[in-house]
Amino acid sequence: MLDALDIPMGQLGATDAGSAVEAAVEQHLKTLRPDLEIARSRASAEFSQYRHLAVFKAFSRNVSPLSSTLMPMRALIAQVPDDGLRSRLARAMQAATDQLRTRDDALEALLNQMPEESLLKIDLTVGEPDPGLPPRLCVALSSKWTLRTDRAQDCLSQGAKLVSLRRGPMPHYAVITMESRPHMLKILADGSGSLDCVYHLHLPALIEAIERTGRASKAGDDWLPARTFRRLLNQGRLRDYDDLVTEVQRIPSAGARTVHHGQTDQGELFDGL
Repeated sequence: MLDALDIPMGQLGATDAGSAVEAAVEQHLKTLRPDLEIARSRASAEFSQYRHLAVFKAFSRNVSPLSSTLMPMRALIAQVPDDGLRSRLARAMQAATDQLRTRDDALEALLNQMPEESLLKIDLTVGEPDPGLPPRLCVALSSKWTLRTDRAQDCLSQGAKLVSLRRGPMPHYAVITMESRPHMLKILADGSGSLDCVYHLHLPALIEAIERTGRASKAGDDWLPARTFRRLLNQGRLRDYDDLVTEVQRIPSAGARTVHHGQTDQGELFDGL
C-alpha cells in the first residue's frame, strides 16, 4: 500500500500517527461543516441520547448519609428546660434518626449493587447543536491507525454500548483506519451489528495494493485475502473516507430546523390526513 501511495522506503511519519490522523480528520470536517460540533475525545454523556449516563454517577458522588446530620439537633434538645417537651422531642428525634438510617442503608445497598455503565471517550464526534440543550450525537467514530485484535474488540464493545445505552436515535457509528490487512479489517467489517461500517483513509490505494499482491501470488484472483477484501467492498462494509465526508454533509443544518421539542402544528398535521 505504501508503494501504491508512492511513499519512499525509509520515510518517517508522525511520532503518534493515530493522534495526527484524528487531528487532521477533525480539522477537515470542521472546515466542511462549521455549523456542527466536531471534536475529539468527548464523553458520550455530553450528548442528548446519553446524558442520563451522568445522572447516577453525579448522584453517587454527591450523596452522603443523612442520619448523621441530625446529631447537632440532639445537643439542642438536651438544652430544653421543660422535661416533658425535651422527652417528646428526643423520641421524635430518635424516630427520625431510625427512618433516615434505614434510608441510608437502602441507598448504600443501591450504590453497591448498581452496575457502573460507562463508555470510553469517543475518538471523534459530530454533534448537532441545540441551543440550551446538549447536542445530538450524529456521528461517532473510533479512530485506529492500525488494528490489533484487542483494539478491534474495543471498537465492537463501544458500538454495542452505544446501541444498548442510548435514549433516542442511534448515531452513525463507524471505525476509521489505515489498516491494510484484509483479515484484520474482516474482524470489524464482516457482519457485526455493533458498527455500521469501516472507513479507510485511502481505499483506492488499498484496492491497488491488494490487486498487486494478488497478481504476484500463486493463487492469483483466488488469493484468499483478496476474496475477503472484495466481499467487504461489495457488501458496503468497507468504505472510503470520501463516503464519510458525504455522510457528514448529509446532516441537516441546525438553522434549517423549524420545529423543536414538541412544537408541532397539529392543525397542519391533521389537515394532511
